[in-house]
Amino acid sequence: MGSTRAIANGLTYVGVILVFGVAVPAGKGIGFFDPVLLAAYACLGIVFAGPASAQAFEQSPASMAQALGWIVKAALFGELLAVAMVGCGVATVYLTAHGYVFPPDLALIASAVGLGLAASLALAALAGWMRIRLTAGAARIALRMVYLALVALFYFKGRWLPAVVAQATVFSLLAAVLFVLLLRMRLAIPAEGVKS
Repeated sequence: MGSTRAIANGLTYVGVILVFGVAVPAGKGIGFFDPVLLAAYACLGIVFAGPASAQAFEQSPASMAQALGWIVKAALFGELLAVAMVGCGVATVYLTAHGYVFPPDLALIASAVGLGLAASLALAALAGWMRIRLTAGAARIALRMVYLALVALFYFKGRWLPAVVAQATVFSLLAAVLFVLLLRMRLAIPAEGVKS
């Protein structure tokens, strides 16, 4: 059963990379190199990090070190998928473009990947804390509300993203620290464990 689930998950991730790393960039062409779009793509790791962390926290961690390991693993997993989508997208534009293509802003991509990792850490820590603090259903609803707020923020203020990457990275790191501290305090409460 576990291997079937792993295969299904793997195929889902391959499908996501094919759609968002190949099909969308092929359709957008050189427009894929829009700084706002590239920065947003580099931050897509949050979409995967939160649920991966919540899944890891279905069991109560044996120690804070184990909890931190789950958070870091979920954040790296999410951001790895985001980097794969950006890399495939850039390669797709180069392979499908006719004529000379100016390179994307590599400095922006690098700083946006940093933001994506910081935001993934924050969302993974938040998901872990919520999963320990709330029931599974309530944690899912709360995480969806956070995603909805982030989508609304991007919709209304997305053009600002390339200009505020550094500030957003600092804010995300501070949020990650806050959620880790909240998780630590919650784990210090004896024997309550994960809520069902």
